Amino acid sequence: MIDAPSAVMIRRNGLQAECNLPSLLRCRSPPAAAKQQRAQKLFVFGDDFADTGNGASDPDLGYNSREWRYPFGMSDTAHARRPSGRFSDGLVQSDYMAKIMGHREAPPPYTYDDWRDGIDAAGLNFAVGDSGALETPAGVTKLGKQVQQLRRLVRDGRVERRDLGDSVALVAYSGNDYAYADDDTFDGVMETVVEELASVVSHLQDLGVSKVLVNTVPPFGCSPWLTRQFNYTACDDRGNAGPDRHNAALRDRLGVGSGDDGAVMLLDVNSIITDLVAPKEEGGSSALAARFTELLRPCCEATDGDSGYWGLDGGYSLCDRPGEYFFWDTEHPTQAGWRAVMQLLQGPIMAFLGISNLEHF
Repeated sequence: MIDAPSAVMIRRNGLQAECNLPSLLRCRSPPAAAKQQRAQKLFVFGDDFADTGNGASDPDLGYNSREWRYPFGMSDTAHARRPSGRFSDGLVQSDYMAKIMGHREAPPPYTYDDWRDGIDAAGLNFAVGDSGALETPAGVTKLGKQVQQLRRLVRDGRVERRDLGDSVALVAYSGNDYAYADDDTFDGVMETVVEELASVVSHLQDLGVSKVLVNTVPPFGCSPWLTRQFNYTACDDRGNAGPDRHNAALRDRLGVGSGDDGAVMLLDVNSIITDLVAPKEEGGSSALAARFTELLRPCCEATDGDSGYWGLDGGYSLCDRPGEYFFWDTEHPTQAGWRAVMQLLQGPIMAFLGISNLEHF
């Protein structure tokens, strides 16, 4: 049996529901079958964890367009093992969220079309790598403006109001705003970030989106960029303290567990990843962790000091079996990593969305 952490909280029927459920084991998305045609539309907002091709692909951007170059996509049989703008060797969180809902993969990226003839039946993905709640690099749309992009499509009649009433939004925020925060500035940044995330949820609900799922931020201290100092053998507890504070503040701000109408779910990505790569109790790791021979070491590592990066010819080293690594690079899970995370979240997500058809992936 696969054990899911008990920290996945759902707001439902005015009561606190703690989901401790076992896992139930570009271009437009083509309709797969009648079942898929009945599936709810999925609107995706966020950053690297969910981007499926909104980021710029210009090779002159170097590191900032790395997701469009090999070895990214090398395990992705759904896209001919070629880069597709995903920050992984294959599929990412939004793809598996879509699969749970009965779609083939994440809905198409917003930048792929002008959607004059209406949006794809699967929904639309606004997420873009390096995005955040506050300031973002030039050319990168922050979370609030991603919601504005959807609002404009509604205003122009390219998304119908009736589509929103039975739709789902995933807010896949991974914490890019904290990249340069230190002990003195973290809490100040956190307050602003949490308020902005709450505002994003509120605006989506105002538009008529019926269900919103929001990520907790992952355990930064278990990411390879911080586990490297321990030769990839242990997490950095100090690096995990900030995410814990953010997630507690976000839970309180969204009111998860207090009286409400069951419209918001906090996806506890943090606890799931921790349970997989660094369980707090001996023997407490999820059975899915046995799939991985490397839990804290990345498959793809930059070489040549500060000038190397993944996607630069001669600028990285690559493992032989990405499917045995949880992490793809210093921050992002592999396709296999995301599959494990979303399998552990599948039961709670299905319960929250009222889905009865189990999708195997």
